[in-house]
Amino acid sequence: MNAAQVRAKARLAMKRREESIEAEELEGGEINLIPYLDIITNLLLFLLASVSAGYILGHINTTLPNQTPANQVAPADPSQKPDETPIQIMVSATKQGLVLWSLSGLEGTLQSPKARVARLPATRADEAPRYDYAALNNALYEIANRRWRGKLRDQDTYEIILQCDPEIPYETVVDIMDAVRRRIPPGLRAGALLPEVALPKFQKQAEPAATPGAEKWVPVEPYDPDKHYLFPDILFAKWSFD
Repeated sequence: MNAAQVRAKARLAMKRREESIEAEELEGGEINLIPYLDIITNLLLFLLASVSAGYILGHINTTLPNQTPANQVAPADPSQKPDETPIQIMVSATKQGLVLWSLSGLEGTLQSPKARVARLPATRADEAPRYDYAALNNALYEIANRRWRGKLRDQDTYEIILQCDPEIPYETVVDIMDAVRRRIPPGLRAGALLPEVALPKFQKQAEPAATPGAEKWVPVEPYDPDKHYLFPDILFAKWSFD
């Protein structure tokens, strides 16, 4: 028997052995899990690397703004234009109702607020607190209409601070946020879609040479509270009425 015949017989024996192993695996119902384990190991390493990078690089600032007592608020800067002065409007949501006031004192104070909004009677025992959102919306609309209609409204004046009792459920907080963002048309039926609104047009403007590279967005379109947002920039303050 020459070398070629030996190699041929060896190949034939290996082929028969492979076919026998495959037949045994099919009959026994066993699956080769090694390739799947390799894939899972690679995925786990990738996910661990991604999460670690997120913890190192993806920091989110969740610090709440500090509240300043109304009697310690610094007076408004007389050199600043009235239309560009941040009002620092606050909406304090208590179990009894809503209080609309301002840290600057330009639109009421905590002792003498701009408006008090009553809590509506509950229709069932497990109902979340509901307030007269139309009254809150009308008060905010009056402020925006009086101060900025037809003028160039500065970007900082769109800010409003929401302060809620910790026991007020999230769905009520969402309703309050909807009431401060934009004008709710009078007589709008429940469940109806609100009309679309937007921010006025802004453009970038370079800051003075004292702050090289800095930019500021300045308004270029007159403000109209009926088609533009009222106070969409909502901040959350720590509850401190206890």
